[in-house]
Amino acid sequence: MRITDHHGLAVADIVPEEVAQRPWRGSDQHIDVVRLPDPPDDLLPELAGLGFVHKPELLSWRAELGPDEEEFLARLATKPRQDIRRSIQRAEAALTLTVHDTLPAPLLDRFLDLYRSRVAEMTYGITIACRYRDAMLDGPDKYYGVFAMDGAEIAGGCLVRECPDEETVRIRFSAVTEEWRRASLARTLYFVAMRVARDKGFKWVTLGDEPNLYGHLTKMGLFPFKVAMGFHPVPSQDNHDPEGRDLADLVLTGTHLSGPGLMLGYVPGRRHERQLTGYVISDEPVDLKRIAAPFLDAVVQVPPGERAASAAGPLP
Repeated sequence: MRITDHHGLAVADIVPEEVAQRPWRGSDQHIDVVRLPDPPDDLLPELAGLGFVHKPELLSWRAELGPDEEEFLARLATKPRQDIRRSIQRAEAALTLTVHDTLPAPLLDRFLDLYRSRVAEMTYGITIACRYRDAMLDGPDKYYGVFAMDGAEIAGGCLVRECPDEETVRIRFSAVTEEWRRASLARTLYFVAMRVARDKGFKWVTLGDEPNLYGHLTKMGLFPFKVAMGFHPVPSQDNHDPEGRDLADLVLTGTHLSGPGLMLGYVPGRRHERQLTGYVISDEPVDLKRIAAPFLDAVVQVPPGERAASAAGPLP
């Protein structure tokens, strides 16, 4: 067993031979999560009995663009559709929205300054976009940007990578000011980016790849937000990620989670169908309705900690 720090989360990686020994029980070090990468099929019943969740490591949020924006919006529930239309009208009335098919370095740097300031407010924020500055300007991959200007000031923006071999655009990075976050400017930026993608002939759009443990690097509120936007999550390996893999995770403590945790795990016995269940990790009661989604087989709440080993079977 090897314990490492994952941005404030103490993760104990184990190998299959250690499952029977339960080495996490006797450790004198703090452990938040016990993790078995690529769990063998024959261990899955025992792991489930202990409380491990078998899951994809990363989730890719994607949607089919469809022929036009009205058809896309028609798929959404009434309230999310109204919210999106209001946010677009508000932004178009007060801001100047521009699309740059090639990213200008000065504007990109202004965006990255805003991005850094927003990430700095996060408990475990990582300024990933800054690492890609030169690649976005001069690398082999094509990027375009959507920016919103409030007079001379940047109110927000998003950066989009084109993946023609996958018929996909990836909305990779976004940031908006606090004022315009409250006005849901992000929704407008994403929908303008999707208009551009349709005009370019793309079929799919993705809204980021995220670690499959909400409540740590990403907050659980992102889940209902993306569902309301018309996106659904799939294992990253199902979305052109050659390094995508599965994990079995046991959350021992929620000490370093920001509120309830959420993982999407395979339905036991139906992994090859890619059917997912939502596991909300919390000792306190949680309204599970906000996590319900048509692509989930079920949503269940479980407390952190190991369960008593039992016969083969999923979490209750």
